[in-house]
Amino acid sequence: MSADIARSGFVDSRGMSIHVSPRIAAIPHYEPGLTTADVMERYGLDAAIKLASNESPYPPLDAVQEVVRQGATGLNRYPDGAARALRDALAEMHGVDRANVVIGNGSCELLLLAGQALLDPGTTLIHPDPSFGLYPHLAAAAGAEAIAVPLNGQGANDLEAMAAAVDERTRLVIVCSPNNPTGGYSPADQIESFLDMLPEDLPVIIDEAYYDFVTEADRGRPLANARRRQNLLVLRTFSKAHGLCGLRVGYGMGSTSWIAALDQVRQPFNSSTLAQAAAREALRHAPAHDRRVQETIAERARVAVALAGMRVPFTPSQTNFILIRPEASGISLHERLLAEGVIVRNGGSLGCPGSLRVSIGTPQENDAFLAALTRVLGD
Repeated sequence: MSADIARSGFVDSRGMSIHVSPRIAAIPHYEPGLTTADVMERYGLDAAIKLASNESPYPPLDAVQEVVRQGATGLNRYPDGAARALRDALAEMHGVDRANVVIGNGSCELLLLAGQALLDPGTTLIHPDPSFGLYPHLAAAAGAEAIAVPLNGQGANDLEAMAAAVDERTRLVIVCSPNNPTGGYSPADQIESFLDMLPEDLPVIIDEAYYDFVTEADRGRPLANARRRQNLLVLRTFSKAHGLCGLRVGYGMGSTSWIAALDQVRQPFNSSTLAQAAAREALRHAPAHDRRVQETIAERARVAVALAGMRVPFTPSQTNFILIRPEASGISLHERLLAEGVIVRNGGSLGCPGSLRVSIGTPQENDAFLAALTRVLGD
């Protein structure tokens, strides 16, 4: 086997490899967070809490779980490939037409579909950095170039710098607000000014995976803009506030041109029967959903006050997590928290070296984190 082939292949435990496109070999590997089972085995613990992946600490609502159980009897049939009932429910909720809604196997899939539909070799994608680690994958998979624009001092997208990076090669711009992993929020006025600076036909995605946890009065205005701006797509997900990470269902809202482009490259049955049923049922229980969101927001505020009292620097957050920057080494502190049975995310793997990203859990989980942090900082 030639050296060139080996360099662009994947090697298994026997030293064998297959030749793959250099584009695919260049895709950064996404490293998920540790599981509780991983940490319990590694440190010989009887229990651990996971505050590393920005999941909801609560299981799906009872009514949602019942719909999933009932739906299991029909799994010998394909799902509705167009997810029409779910699209209709979301269209009614957001005041748009079904043709303005697309369903994905998580909002991650919709990002990947956008890359397939819009990017080619010689073109560019502009995205904030540090931000969601999937964004550069879109460009690498298409043989395009990803242009990473550093965040501003508040941990939010530097929209003026992103606009300045646009040129004749740009085919897609992604804004993440609130931003992951920092939690910084881009005000609606700034986003609208940013959109005004761009060509009207340049596709823009606003990734609002953490929309539910925003307390700013202007939240939701990007979606209002998507109703009148043909180039704008807004992404949201059922993974975070609805607690449906395990079923993978996200959605996008935008012009019929945007939706048609994504549908053109979307596989026919990308959203499972159970995911569609669970998402539809979740939408029927808005009061229960809102109560859970408000508890998370209240816990976020409580944890922030405790961190301030401990003099641990952090970035103010509009999400269900907080990025902290303790004076102790983020790597060693991460390991010491793991030994305490508290799983948080090492910021180094997220482009924020020296920091830790801590998801907001139940009050009991948050108390356990704060107690463990107090102990390891005091050692």
